[in-house]
Amino acid sequence: MADREWIVVTDTAGPVGFCLSIISNTTLLFLIFSRSSPIKGPYKKMLIVLCIFTVFYSFVEIMLQPLIHLYDDTLFLIQRKRFDLSKTITRLIPTTYCWCYAMSFCLFALQFLYRYVAVCKPQYVGYFAGCYFYYWLALILSLATSWGLTAAFMFPQTNRTTESFLYVIETSYDLDPYWADYVAYKYFDTDENHVRHINVLSFFGVLQHGLVISLSFGTLFYCGVQTYVNIKKHTGMSEKTRSLQLQLFRALVAQTCLPMFMMYIPIGFMFSCPYFDLQLGAVTNYQTVMAQLYPGIDPFVVLFLIDAYRRTILNSICPRFLHKKVLHKTISQPDVSMFSVSVKPSISSNGLTSTSRMS
Repeated sequence: MADREWIVVTDTAGPVGFCLSIISNTTLLFLIFSRSSPIKGPYKKMLIVLCIFTVFYSFVEIMLQPLIHLYDDTLFLIQRKRFDLSKTITRLIPTTYCWCYAMSFCLFALQFLYRYVAVCKPQYVGYFAGCYFYYWLALILSLATSWGLTAAFMFPQTNRTTESFLYVIETSYDLDPYWADYVAYKYFDTDENHVRHINVLSFFGVLQHGLVISLSFGTLFYCGVQTYVNIKKHTGMSEKTRSLQLQLFRALVAQTCLPMFMMYIPIGFMFSCPYFDLQLGAVTNYQTVMAQLYPGIDPFVVLFLIDAYRRTILNSICPRFLHKKVLHKTISQPDVSMFSVSVKPSISSNGLTSTSRMS
């Protein structure tokens, strides 16, 4: 594929991803706020924050019209300007895109951490409620902001990067340099003898990015494994609570696999390319397309893996089919309401008390 064709691809993927994001996130928000929603407490707030952030992420994508290009052992994050702004503001705007990347990593880690506490350490669920919830938000906002500031100030534009940028923007994409700006991930400087030396400032910038990614992924992995093990062996949960916990866990696993292949792995690979001097050129715009589509696709995981949400959607689309399915299930199963029951309290996924019925 010619480099210029990536402009058409990204300009198509941007509006598609934005429309998907509006549809999926507004639907999820509507279901979250409905009375029949099984998700309550702090996790409900987390999903609300995630939906709002995802819509904002999609808006940033469509406004910045980003391109990613590898050339001259440098990873260029290119922004195509829509408005004639000052150089300082134009320089800071692409870092918003970087901030969104980091924020998505941190939000996923926070979700997994809460699921782990709710299942494995329910006595600490209170540390996610009330004002504590906003402390957690402040923490992940700080981490994401540190990523954005690092991208803005620890990967400076130099004469060498500007020269390479002008060459790329004119020869590969045939764009006017005045209406574009960039962040250059360049780890080495080359002297007049063509000897490469580590750029110390950029080195610490990459180290900061790596720490955020490692912290996020480490939290996902550890909390995910521990949550799954505890759900499988826990006997104190009611069947209803266990079912909801498994639904939420499957949704989180799917929401992890999705960014794993659409964000984590591609980004890790891209950040390593300048180190190994891999000249992939415009092919790295694959990640641009994935990042444009991801915010619109992600909410569908929750919509279709949480039973209550899936039934509501199917009932809206095809009510007759769902009515027949429920009727058949009711007829085929005996009525258990006549059995004697004893009530045993258990901790639900949101820290509230639920009941389990024992025949």
